Amino acid sequence: METGMMILGFLMSGPKTGYKMKNITGKMMIAYNLSLNQIYPALRKLETANLVKKEVVFQTGKPNKHMYTITEEGKELFKQSLIAPPDPIDYDLDFLVKLFFFRFLDKKNVIRQFEQEIISLDEQLEDFEQVQPVVEHEGTEDGRFIYSTIVSFMQLLRDRYSDELEKRKKAYALR
Repeated sequence: METGMMILGFLMSGPKTGYKMKNITGKMMIAYNLSLNQIYPALRKLETANLVKKEVVFQTGKPNKHMYTITEEGKELFKQSLIAPPDPIDYDLDFLVKLFFFRFLDKKNVIRQFEQEIISLDEQLEDFEQVQPVVEHEGTEDGRFIYSTIVSFMQLLRDRYSDELEKRKKAYALR
């Protein structure tokens, strides 16, 4: 889902600042994280398209807040995006792109790259283990499904890469 549609989705539950939306993605959305550099340009485009309205909340001793609210047009567009036909999966897996060019590396570096990717996946899985209690107790049914799907996918990748690593170690006789 593109940034603009995610923002409209956040605003469906009520007005929010760009900073609040950033915090939501950082804490609640395991599969995706938005930066303020993505949020504010998207909010400007949505406002220009009359899909959101901005209200400036004046504050004493602090910078003014910009609160965003979804318009009726924005609500309709967002709901339509939810029932639109699915987009093909974007397989943006950097390791697999690099793997395509491993033929330019010597065998030891190929092994090292597999080992580093497996370590990276293990570290990410450990990070997911840390948030599991929060997901289980505070997450919605959808959030728990997203969490378990991502963890399963990462475990699958790690296991697949581990199998390939062992296969290549044997083939390269590097045991």
